[in-house]
Amino acid sequence: MVLAEWCRTLCHTLVQGRLQAESLCYNLSAALGHRFLRKLGLIMRRSGRKLSLIAGLTGLFLLGTGAGCRGFFVSPSLTSITITPSTVSLAVGQSQPLVATGNYDDGTTKNLTGLATWTSSDSSGTFVHLSSTGVVTGVSTTTSAVTITATYKGISGTATVTVGQTQTITITCNSCTAGTNTISTAAVGTGTVTFTASASANWSSSDSTVITISTANSTTGTGTLGGTLSQVTITATAASGTGSGTLVVTVTQ
Repeated sequence: MVLAEWCRTLCHTLVQGRLQAESLCYNLSAALGHRFLRKLGLIMRRSGRKLSLIAGLTGLFLLGTGAGCRGFFVSPSLTSITITPSTVSLAVGQSQPLVATGNYDDGTTKNLTGLATWTSSDSSGTFVHLSSTGVVTGVSTTTSAVTITATYKGISGTATVTVGQTQTITITCNSCTAGTNTISTAAVGTGTVTFTASASANWSSSDSTVITISTANSTTGTGTLGGTLSQVTITATAASGTGSGTLVVTVTQ
């Protein structure tokens, strides 16, 4: 049993992948069993015992080492699916690839985009076209949001899509002094500043000498202070569909 526990520990600590670990562990059991067989055979011949005993003891040895790995390799269970982006606004004719990520009970994730079954609440395709790989394309202006679903092994995740509707994007300054739109270099230093938008956006600044920012297709805009103390307008333009938002920020000492 000590050898079985040793095998379990070796498999766990030396090998990252489950399949690789399983192969290593059982191959190790077989290799150790072969050495044990030769050693025990030599001892038995010297002592005059029957060689048939060797087979029985070796079988017990292999069962013990094999038991060290058995039950250790358990496949994780899929618990949920997350689709990104989860909210999409498209212009007519515009396309947006969706990504389905599986979340497992051991904390790992897996890209299921090509494995999931994709369906749309707009089954007639009047407003959106949905491909089998999760690419959604605007066909006509929607009157209400279309729900896109990705399903794999009985687990589903959803996203919503609108077409031809203008978004109003709200920007929050994460680096500003609480309750204000002022960035104090004394408080944040002269490095990075961040902003958050209510939708995935492409970011820009009205004055790069104050703040430089060019993050694309993200709800988080990351900028760099340029050294000039002044006002600057930060703009977040919808990465899909139409719409934008602005925020005037003052950089002070």
